[in-house]
Amino acid sequence: MMIAINQIKAARALLNMKQSELAKRAGVSIATLNNIERGAQTDPKLSTMRYIQQALEKEGILFINSPFDGIGVQLKPRHAVQSQPIILIVDDSKSDRKLYKSWLQAAGKQYRIIEADNARGGFDAFIEHQPQCIILDFMMYGADGFQLLAALRRDHDKLPPIIFISAMHNDVLAQTAGAQGVFCSLDKNKLTSAKLNTTVMQALQQ
Repeated sequence: MMIAINQIKAARALLNMKQSELAKRAGVSIATLNNIERGAQTDPKLSTMRYIQQALEKEGILFINSPFDGIGVQLKPRHAVQSQPIILIVDDSKSDRKLYKSWLQAAGKQYRIIEADNARGGFDAFIEHQPQCIILDFMMYGADGFQLLAALRRDHDKLPPIIFISAMHNDVLAQTAGAQGVFCSLDKNKLTSAKLNTTVMQALQQ
């Protein structure tokens, strides 16, 4: 659902959170947030509203949109505020996806892992699940990792950390990925469980 302007203001009031703090947490400008709350921006981007909603939900806000309870906000129970980080793995190799998933699960971290076997599926999974980190294969059948990255950037102002993995890893690829805002580029041929887990943990701290 699209959250309402009054819900944003009510949520900030519950959290005693300033506009500047929410804007920073949501990755939007203060001017954008101010315009949205004043109603001056009548048709804000869906992605912008989603980032604002996610930032507030992360702080413990539950948005209500019910035919019985109406539209409102409330604080979640304290134990429910923390949730499992969502990791999206996009790779057309089923065996590689299975391997990465097993490595992440074996490390004892509580991740919710979503898989996609192509760029289109990765795009749809990103929209549906809003992951906190994306593990992205460079070479895939059809659209490659860079094409998926470009598609995501066209529609979203802010992306989670992206870990690029390629069997064709080289300095040029790493530099190109870095220039596109990729968090880290890893060589698939030299990848280990320890390296993947360390990189994911570092990415989630961004």
